[in-house]
Amino acid sequence: MPKYQFSEAQKEEILEASKKSKNTFEYKRLQCLVLRFEKNMKLHEISEIVGYNYKAVGNIISKYFVEGLNGILGEKRKGGNKRYLSVEEENSLLEPYLKKAEQGKMLIVAEINEAYEKKIGHSVLAATVYRMLSRHNWRKIVPRSKHPKSKPEEQEAYKKNHGQNK
Repeated sequence: MPKYQFSEAQKEEILEASKKSKNTFEYKRLQCLVLRFEKNMKLHEISEIVGYNYKAVGNIISKYFVEGLNGILGEKRKGGNKRYLSVEEENSLLEPYLKKAEQGKMLIVAEINEAYEKKIGHSVLAATVYRMLSRHNWRKIVPRSKHPKSKPEEQEAYKKNHGQNK
């Protein structure tokens, strides 16, 4: 016997919400509930139909009984990664470094990280700054150590011959 029992009012509420659902995210979550109370399906069976892991299906059902429809509707909640600055604020932060880069000077991410932390008021991981640089299409350019078609023997021979001509 299932852990949770749906009342008739809850069933009507869920069916009405599934008719009005705005996006597939909401619809699939509501389908988990509908399949549970209409067909009395097990979590594994529901997970195969909606494409969620069976544990996620169980979480959706229990979340509904704890928080109601508000707990499962709305936009998908994102993880803990936050953008501390808007794109415009990031542009203004990177502007002086862009000028340095255009002059051919080397940029140090630790300096940009320091300026970023100063602007937002707390410390962040360097990965946050690297992601910001990636968003703005900055990339790491390093001169290659040697030409791929170079021939060290010929270079040494040239050095020997060139040194004798002086």
